[in-house]
Amino acid sequence: MSVLKTLRQGNRYMEQWPMATQLAPLFPEYRVIKATQLATRLMPPAALLVMWVNWQWFGQVGLPQSLAYALFMLSLPIQGLFWLGWRSQQPLPKPLVAWCDELRQKMLEAGEQISPLGAKAQYWNMAILLRRVFSSMDKTQWRQFD
Repeated sequence: MSVLKTLRQGNRYMEQWPMATQLAPLFPEYRVIKATQLATRLMPPAALLVMWVNWQWFGQVGLPQSLAYALFMLSLPIQGLFWLGWRSQQPLPKPLVAWCDELRQKMLEAGEQISPLGAKAQYWNMAILLRRVFSSMDKTQWRQFD
C-alpha cells in the first residue's frame, strides 16, 4: 500500500473508530486518535509561530533550524494518520477475533443483524463492528459487555 493510501485509510479508520471511553484502556486507537486530532489543530499554528520567533531572534541564520522544527511539528499529525492506516490493515489476533464473535453473538441476541468478521478479520472490521455496537445500544445495555 502506498503512503498516500495508508494516510487516507488512517483518516477513514479515525472516522470509523468509536470514541467510547470504555475502549480507551483496551486499545491505543483512542489515545492516538485524540493526539492526532489535537496535533491537526495545533501544530500548523505552532509551526508558524516557531518559524516567526526564530526569524525574529536569529534572522536568516536560524532559518534551517526553524524549518526543521516546523517540518517536525507538521509531521506529527501525519505520523498519527499513518499509524492508524497501518493498524487498520493488521490482522486481528485470535483472542480479539473470539471477543468480537462474542460481541456479535450478544448483538444477534439483542435483535441486531451483523455479519460475521470472517477468517481474515482486520482491525478495520473490528472498528466497524464496534461502531455498530456503540451506535445501536444504549449505556445500560453496554454494561453487559464488561
